[in-house]
Amino acid sequence: TREGLLGEAGDAPAGKSAVYYTLFLTGVATIAPAYFGYTLGFTSPSLLPMEASKAHGVFPSSVADAGGIGSTQGSYFGSLVNVGCMIGGLLSAPVSNLAGRKWAITLAAVPWCLSWAWIAYRSTFAELVVARILSGIATGIVSAAVPTFLNEVAPTSIRGAVGAVNQLAVTVGIWLVYFLGFMLEEKGQLTVYSCDAAGPNKGCEDIVKEWSCDADTHKCVGPLSSWRDLAWVASGIGALMFVCALTLLPETPAFLASKGKLGAARRVLLQLRETVEEAERDLQSLQPAAINDEGVAAMLPSAEADAAGMKHAEAANRPTAFDQLRALFEKGVRMQFGIGCALMLAQQFSGINAVIFFSSEILVEAGMDNTSLGTVIIGSVQVGATAVSVLLMDRAGRRPLLLFSLAAMMCSAGLMAVFFFNGKNPPALALVALMCYIIGFSLGLGPIPWLIMGEIFPTHVRAAASAVATVLNWTCSFIVTLTFQDLADAMTPGGVFTAFAAICLFFFAFVFKYVPETRGKTFEEIASLF
Repeated sequence: TREGLLGEAGDAPAGKSAVYYTLFLTGVATIAPAYFGYTLGFTSPSLLPMEASKAHGVFPSSVADAGGIGSTQGSYFGSLVNVGCMIGGLLSAPVSNLAGRKWAITLAAVPWCLSWAWIAYRSTFAELVVARILSGIATGIVSAAVPTFLNEVAPTSIRGAVGAVNQLAVTVGIWLVYFLGFMLEEKGQLTVYSCDAAGPNKGCEDIVKEWSCDADTHKCVGPLSSWRDLAWVASGIGALMFVCALTLLPETPAFLASKGKLGAARRVLLQLRETVEEAERDLQSLQPAAINDEGVAAMLPSAEADAAGMKHAEAANRPTAFDQLRALFEKGVRMQFGIGCALMLAQQFSGINAVIFFSSEILVEAGMDNTSLGTVIIGSVQVGATAVSVLLMDRAGRRPLLLFSLAAMMCSAGLMAVFFFNGKNPPALALVALMCYIIGFSLGLGPIPWLIMGEIFPTHVRAAASAVATVLNWTCSFIVTLTFQDLADAMTPGGVFTAFAAICLFFFAFVFKYVPETRGKTFEEIASLF
């Protein structure tokens, strides 16, 4: 069996270096989710200067009654990235199935790089929105392709940690754009608003806390980030991602086996697994989708195995997109599909977007004047907590972390509701609840839905199921982004956080009853749970 698996002369298992090679590939692949986080976080430091800067503003805006800046075009620019993500999510399955996981990640870098250069260079609303949607399409593709890639290359023993790095990279990307926005912030920038724009007997600080009135121009001045520089940085990251993915990433063994390229799948597995036995076990688990049940091709040299597998793959009927979608509701798949979709709903409707939305207000109430620095601190907490989840994922398990996460978020949402119902007092309560909410989300509900999505679906529907779950995630994100402010106005912030606490309680019960533990289990063992 050992000789059969090794096949051609010179093939040998990587031994201990296999783990380091897997971690190296994880680092390369997660440039994409870091870019994804950068894309989502871009509007936080950039939207205000895009709306208010005298020199670099591109969106017409007005002063809101409660202070702050409001811009319809700016809101569209911020929210329409979700529409692009939905489109990208739909495209991810055909791209991943036809071109492969590696090429899905690589090709996504092209529209990303071009769209950010477009944003940095152009100024009209139509051009900026088209470029923003284009960047969203790339985001949607990699948000499904990268978790699939990581799950298919990682050995069972560290699959949880490797999968959790995906969400860690997202938080690093968000933190990076917050940090660069803070570092590229220029003091005393002239805005389009006059000193009395906030209304009679009101000043610039009533519009934005850090603003003041310039006596010479009678215009509000204050710190504004250089949003075009942030866009150029993003374009550069896209170019780096393209080169790294193209030259350093292999195709996954599962994809190669699905195309009948068993020799190539074997060679990749021998690089990714420490022992021949481990590589053989994983190769055998991939064979049902690629060759006959007797596994005859497994005993052939690599070139012959490729020929035998490809002949079988060509003989098999290629499922249509409709067939793949229909397969998601068949017995043996629909339970996994329901769990995957439910966790995506929990991630978006549990209130994390609301917490981030109100974070600046909470930090100001707690006595912090520089909200840009505050966002960097919040981003740092999120990165730190997600890093801890990477260490815990294969120790504590997915299910306990999900339950802890939802319980912590439920309690934190309740405390936030008390804060707002009590006239925004005491600020310390809200600050503690804010940090606990972010930590709770980062430990479980942030990384685990993306990780489990790549674990529980069978190989033949993994790309399609991941694509549908991804589209659902981004659709929910779009709904929350579009309706949250109106919801907060109608229900009051206290009412909104009460609702979020109830939602977290519901999904706690759902996870407790329906979500199994996948830690330390092979894909075959996970399939047997359903």
